[in-house]
Amino acid sequence: MQGAAVTVKLRMNRWRCTNGDCERRTFVDQPSESVLPFARQTGRIAELVHLFGHGVGGKPGERLLKRLGMAVSDDTILRQLKRRVAARCGAATVRVAGIDDWSWRKGCSYGTIVVDLERRVVVDVLADRSASGTADWLRAHPEVEIISRDRSGLYAQGGREGAPQARQIADRFHLFQNLRESIEAQLSRVDRPTGRALLPLSKGEDDIAATIVSSSRGQSDVAEHRKLTRQARRRSRQAILVTAQVLGTGLRQA
Repeated sequence: MQGAAVTVKLRMNRWRCTNGDCERRTFVDQPSESVLPFARQTGRIAELVHLFGHGVGGKPGERLLKRLGMAVSDDTILRQLKRRVAARCGAATVRVAGIDDWSWRKGCSYGTIVVDLERRVVVDVLADRSASGTADWLRAHPEVEIISRDRSGLYAQGGREGAPQARQIADRFHLFQNLRESIEAQLSRVDRPTGRALLPLSKGEDDIAATIVSSSRGQSDVAEHRKLTRQARRRSRQAILVTAQVLGTGLRQA
């Protein structure tokens, strides 16, 4: 059963300004710390809203608070969380900033997220993913000494333009990602059914490979890797076909 709403009426002193140039003709005394100016809830309720929003999120927090007799929308819960984060991070300086892309809508629109890596808190979320937007944010924060980013050229350019004094490094996630891709590139050249390395080319394949190499000596390592991968996959399919033919012959003879 939901509790009834309680209305608290306060009697405050109202003061009048005699200065004719003052925009505020009248003003009242500030209430106690339990009630903030222009607030529609007490500090205790605001703390509960922040705890529920931080623990379960917007929609679940709205449902739980409604069951407790405190009807608060999910938008209000999210605004309360953002207000607390802004109050906590507004005066703090960022020395090591982690910059990466942020998906507003995956595959459609992307922004930029900035994280204070020393305190492990989100500092800001930019509306777009661009070098100019990143540079503008870095210019507003000249205290940044280290920028940890991915391999994107946009953030590299934004770092050079907005914070030339900062040192740019690659973050740990993308270093491990590059290592994983390199290992996958090497393992993809292995014959999958047998697990062995590439078999030596047959006489016909030797001639084809020699022709390819002689006509394209300026090809990159990527093209060479793709050629070897195709050969490995072709041999894998051939090995599977030979195994199936041998098994079929044995069954017919039995």
